[in-house]
Amino acid sequence: MPDRIKRQRFIFLSLLLLALFVFPLISLADKPVRIGGIPLLFVYFFTVWLIAIGLLYRYAEKNNKPPGPFS
Repeated sequence: MPDRIKRQRFIFLSLLLLALFVFPLISLADKPVRIGGIPLLFVYFFTVWLIAIGLLYRYAEKNNKPPGPFS
């Protein structure tokens, strides 16, 4: 993947994460609800954080070269 496309994906992901961690969306998850004894806000933070790590890993690990015979 060219560096330009990779850079655009990282910028998009950064803006998406910024949008997911602003007050209006956090306030939607700040309810007196518990999931398995854990407050909904903590579940929201942990879920968004895990998805972000997964997407960052996925985008960072893609390389520019096709696999060769000795890769």
